[in-house]
Amino acid sequence: MSKVSGSCLCGSVRFEVERSYLSAVNCYCGMCRRAHGGSYSTHIAMRREQFKLVAGELRVFTSSREGRREFCQFCGSHVLVHGQTADNSVAVPAGLFEQGAPIEVNAHIFVKDKVAWQSIDDSMPQHDGWPPGIVATHTD
Repeated sequence: MSKVSGSCLCGSVRFEVERSYLSAVNCYCGMCRRAHGGSYSTHIAMRREQFKLVAGELRVFTSSREGRREFCQFCGSHVLVHGQTADNSVAVPAGLFEQGAPIEVNAHIFVKDKVAWQSIDDSMPQHDGWPPGIVATHTD
């Protein structure tokens, strides 16, 4: 396993992730779009124990009945998303990782919620909701 580092926009929050690979998905759901201000967000899901906060403090926003998001109290960067699946996993936005981190996006999820002006022009799998094998705790 290797460690990969990341930080928020202002650098107050820094973290390390210990994983042998960083596979990500592009999520087009309305909640991710609004939280990140783009047509989709790219997240890496992982077990909670693979994430280590090394500097800073995170604030919590309850974004849905099951979900909560942790963010930097100074710049507002989202750092952790909880409650998206039935297990104890968390998701970390891929854009927070250091340049050169070995991130591989391998699917598009919630494409049924994609905005009309966004196109998907690659051959990666597309799912209307959660990909097979992931048990979601919510439907939005």
